[in-house]
Amino acid sequence: MHEGFATAVGLIAPTPTKPRLVFVETGEPTSVNPLRALQQGLEARPQNEAYLLRGHRCPACGMVELVATEQVEWAP
Repeated sequence: MHEGFATAVGLIAPTPTKPRLVFVETGEPTSVNPLRALQQGLEARPQNEAYLLRGHRCPACGMVELVATEQVEWAP
């Protein structure tokens, strides 16, 4: 299991978009030092990866299951 967080995308935008839930696996934050940031890029350090969340609900008991499906673009 990978650690991350869920966030909403498209709820607040200049032009309304289809809202969706996204799960983000956090990567290594980019250093504020430009030389260190360049070194991080050259070493291919892990970056944030986002996946679209799809949900399924049981009509009998109401349990909801979320599944991270295809990878999507996400910017904080």
